[in-house]
Amino acid sequence: MSNLKTKYPLISVIMPVYNSGEFLAPAIVSILSQSYKNFEFIIVDDASTDNSWKTIRSFAKADKRIRIYRNSINLGVSLTANIATSHAKGRYLARMDSDDISSPDRLQKQINFFKKHPQTILIGGQCTIINELNQVIGYKNFPLSPHEALMDMLFWAVPIQQGFMMINLQKLPSNFTWYEAGKKTAEEIDLFFRLSEYGKFANLADNLYFYRQLSGSLSHQNPKKTFYLTLQSRLLAVKNGYQPSIKAWFLNFAQIFLVAILPTSAIYNIWYLVRGVSQLKLRLVPTSLSSTKA
Repeated sequence: MSNLKTKYPLISVIMPVYNSGEFLAPAIVSILSQSYKNFEFIIVDDASTDNSWKTIRSFAKADKRIRIYRNSINLGVSLTANIATSHAKGRYLARMDSDDISSPDRLQKQINFFKKHPQTILIGGQCTIINELNQVIGYKNFPLSPHEALMDMLFWAVPIQQGFMMINLQKLPSNFTWYEAGKKTAEEIDLFFRLSEYGKFANLADNLYFYRQLSGSLSHQNPKKTFYLTLQSRLLAVKNGYQPSIKAWFLNFAQIFLVAILPTSAIYNIWYLVRGVSQLKLRLVPTSLSSTKA
């Protein structure tokens, strides 16, 4: 049994949920359909007012790997993610957002990378962008390596997709600080800076994650606020000793200028251009990844 546990270490997949509606079932199915089987699936409902809790309970009854919890009041995504993390028993922690979709070999390929690169603390990968209709509308490309390049990018863009990340918990102290309670968006920036103290960052070359871009998300509702919250985190990191490159400083100052003068409607179009997000004609996600049946 010990050899099996070493070969297939337990992964704790956490999913904070709030009013995810029709997108929740496909997200859950995409984890339950993973080729890597030794995982626990911790789902915490943040006092949803739609049918999310009913959906969660239905899946939990059918699969013993799922452990579910529900907040009595809405606490926000940061605290909800912290609650989910506090229940994790695995050697690795994988984040899954409740409106996205993971490819079936996501966990297997991420765990394989950790085995070959034990110095790594955080890993992500490439993402496909989909809309409400499961149509592919673009791609988010992330640098693979080295760690220093990803850290420099953190000063002007997020270098790893949060919903796609996996963390090596064995490299963290038991009192590690996860998300800050007060942040409802851009919460991963502070977390990434703290994680960088314990190991290296990397991204898989594989495109294994479907990131759903919703117009009603918090970051899209107020992109200026999202940017300034992110900027605060970056400047705090500099105060604590982080040293961005000249290029990173330039890109950050350019962002400050553009966010200040541009109307909200134009910010994301400019950002996608700067970030290198590729756009394309609409096509549907394969039905095996977009099923909404529980």
